[in-house]
Amino acid sequence: MSRIIVLPKDVVEKIAAGEVVERPASVVKELIENSIDANAKKIRIEFWRGGKKEIIVKDDGIGMSREDAILAFKRHATSKIRSEEDLEKITTLGFRGEALPSIAAVAKVEMITRSEEDIVGTRIVIEGGEIKKVESVSAPRGTTVKVKDLFYNTPARKKFLKSVAAETSQIIEVVTKYALAYPEKHILLINEGKEVFNAPPSDDLENIAYVLGIDIAKSMLRVERKEDYVKIEGYISKPDKTLGNRSGMHIFVNGRYVRDEFLYDSVISGYRNLLFRKRYPYCVLRVEVPPDKVDVNVHPAKITVKFEDEELLRKVITKAVWEALIPQRLTPKPDIPAKTRVEVKREIQAKKLPLEPKPALKEKTPERIEEFWGEYRLPPMEILGQVEDTYIVAKYSGGIALIDQHAAHERIRYEKLLRSMDEKKYQNLIAPRVLSLSKREIEEIYQYREDLEKVGFEFEEFGENTIAVRKIPVVLTRDVEEFLRELLSELRRKRFVKKSEVLDEIVKNVACRGAIKANEPLTEEKMRAILSDLRKCENPFTCPHGRPTVIFLDKEAIEKMFKRTV
Repeated sequence: MSRIIVLPKDVVEKIAAGEVVERPASVVKELIENSIDANAKKIRIEFWRGGKKEIIVKDDGIGMSREDAILAFKRHATSKIRSEEDLEKITTLGFRGEALPSIAAVAKVEMITRSEEDIVGTRIVIEGGEIKKVESVSAPRGTTVKVKDLFYNTPARKKFLKSVAAETSQIIEVVTKYALAYPEKHILLINEGKEVFNAPPSDDLENIAYVLGIDIAKSMLRVERKEDYVKIEGYISKPDKTLGNRSGMHIFVNGRYVRDEFLYDSVISGYRNLLFRKRYPYCVLRVEVPPDKVDVNVHPAKITVKFEDEELLRKVITKAVWEALIPQRLTPKPDIPAKTRVEVKREIQAKKLPLEPKPALKEKTPERIEEFWGEYRLPPMEILGQVEDTYIVAKYSGGIALIDQHAAHERIRYEKLLRSMDEKKYQNLIAPRVLSLSKREIEEIYQYREDLEKVGFEFEEFGENTIAVRKIPVVLTRDVEEFLRELLSELRRKRFVKKSEVLDEIVKNVACRGAIKANEPLTEEKMRAILSDLRKCENPFTCPHGRPTVIFLDKEAIEKMFKRTV
């Protein structure tokens, strides 16, 4: 007997369905995309038992004729493309012709639809991929799809579904993404008969306030840039409004929500070192590129894409993010007691959020924070003392400032090191420092040699497992051997996605290792020198790892803490 057989059609259909329909949230995603492609203005989503029991998606879109409704359940039948050339200019969210047949292969499906041209609508009932009934019914224009008993005929898939709570959370996440992507549409989500959210048509910021919360909306900065054929617009959060994961990052390419590490990384790169390590911003960003410059056909569920010119895209995104951040006062303030629910409700009812206006950008956006004067610089300060041998206390015209001496000195050293690298200035050792290292360490030195030399090291082979160091970075004050061993150990623990990350990590380590530590007493002269040097920094507000260097307690904050004002 032949060991290779042709699989039966029903098995093939279920395997293909598994590529598109992973869980109830996948069904919701595909049906919402169909509604959006149908130019629906209102989309209503209802579900029960985390979507495992039933899902209903109803829209007021263009609907379908009886003939089209029947064809829609045939695999690879689509209204979105006509030829191979159309694959290079996809402008719709769906186009493969797989969503409805995939869902119908693993669930009991009923669809009621009517186009504007038809007097009556069409009702189709399908079970396990087979059409059971087609009939005429009275129906409003648009389409309603009911999906019951997902995976009823594939128990192996059904048992791997998560709890009702977990599946519910996934559905809410999907609907949230599309509510953020299309603020002009009315999206209603109902769970077990209870309204989860009701997002009416609104502008971007009001929509963000409703979907993500008013506090996040208040932290948002407008992003807008067009360069070459790439356009980006939307909102990003200030550096002090972050999460410990990427769940707050919502990025859409030509209206399609995507999960793309390259895009996430491009946004984060735009913050430079304003973010603390392992902290991620909130963002709602729309990226628009010509359809022939992006391939959306690389995944059956269409959640990943490929760009023709990634470098151009990265440049535009990072510039757009930086331009939004650069005019802002990036100094953190202490937390003010949270508003009451009544106060938040009043603000939402007021509809227009009292957001700070973004200063107009000049024709050429400054590349450095220090090019902004006045309120965008550290103000002149008078030293008052030191707390716990860790924080410098200073007075300025508006209140009191607390300066983290280690973070501030680290920032000073970091920028001094970057300048020395630009100017190729290094310390020449009077006598070479000969180091005897392990074979592993020697290999790692040579592995990172190019980046180490950019920072200011110069190595020379000096026999087996031995190297001679002739030059070191200008800010390095520690023992060379001890520093290199610690650095290699640190690099060993990291996972680098891009080569440039290695150099950045080395620079940060050199800056950090020799910086003034916490619990170190300082003379007034030394404290004054730190503040003077910090004021000259391009970004005096954070250390290279994103921690704040200074916190301002202005008069308003102090009076609120003492209950002098409300």
